[in-house]
Amino acid sequence: MVRERETGHNPLDTCLVIGGSGMLGFEIAKQLNSDGKKVRILDLVPPEGGGFGFIAGDIRKKEDVLKACKKVDTVFQTAAEVWDPRKQKNVYDEVNIGGNHNVIEACKELGISRLIYTSTLDVVVDGKKAIVDGDESHPYPRRLPSDPYCRTKIIAEKMVLEANCPDLNTCSIRPVGIYGPRDKYHLTNIIKACLEGVDFKIGDGSAEFSHVYSENAAHAHILAAKNLKAGSPAAGNTYFITDYHPAKNLFEFMEPFLLGLGLKPPSRSIPYRIAYLFAWFYEIFKPGSNFNRFSVIQTCVDHTFISDKARRELGYRPIVSEEEAFKRTLEWFSKNLDDIKASLPKS
Repeated sequence: MVRERETGHNPLDTCLVIGGSGMLGFEIAKQLNSDGKKVRILDLVPPEGGGFGFIAGDIRKKEDVLKACKKVDTVFQTAAEVWDPRKQKNVYDEVNIGGNHNVIEACKELGISRLIYTSTLDVVVDGKKAIVDGDESHPYPRRLPSDPYCRTKIIAEKMVLEANCPDLNTCSIRPVGIYGPRDKYHLTNIIKACLEGVDFKIGDGSAEFSHVYSENAAHAHILAAKNLKAGSPAAGNTYFITDYHPAKNLFEFMEPFLLGLGLKPPSRSIPYRIAYLFAWFYEIFKPGSNFNRFSVIQTCVDHTFISDKARRELGYRPIVSEEEAFKRTLEWFSKNLDDIKASLPKS
């Protein structure tokens, strides 16, 4: 806020994207750069593309965050330890809680006026009940979930929102299931399963799950930054971001991508209750597997959301059509399919 008063320039002139080498962060950086903004990226590895300033660093180290935040007006915090059952639980606390604490403190110390945080739909998922057309009125779970990703993302989002004040305006963007180029988790895990010969899908195909294309999610972050100032509706607020309605079943959504890559979509189904029982055994006898009760519930129970609030208050509309999003995503995965194959276990 201090720098804005002194110079009078646009608070979006110089931006830092933490986690800017990832799928979402890269799209935010690219859109800002195309709009003539100065963009700096803080990440563990450099982005696959130029045009940005880059600082190699870890948000767990406050000195790295302070270095990256110098002479910056707006911070986009997209970095997180993403759900992976093979990871140690303490890593989620170190990155998603400790790292975000460092970001908030750096913004306060350096007089940065805007902080846009990337949250997730999982902050309202209790792992039991279906959510149909969920919006921002949906509460956090009554008890913090045992899943370390959901638990730490809830704590981190609350930290960011509580930090909102006249000198540091904050908001939280909650994208639903993100897909697009550079997706290393969502679509990639389905592709890997098909490459490994997995020929079953979970559930009866009726459960629906909301998705959002990475460029549309990035656009929502930038709209939030443009609308974020003291006293605005965005200050201290949360927004779900989705693409198109109605949502589709996960496997129905994934099938065109698999067919486009020349892969055979799963043809057999495992009923929900049986899959849940198998997942329970997997957690006991094969810890670290992606097949667990949480993933079964998210696949077999409705998890759909609407972004009406973002439309009203931020002016959000998807900027890339569903057809074009499919085309761009398929092109990227077609070019990188060999690398995905090479990453599979040799056994």
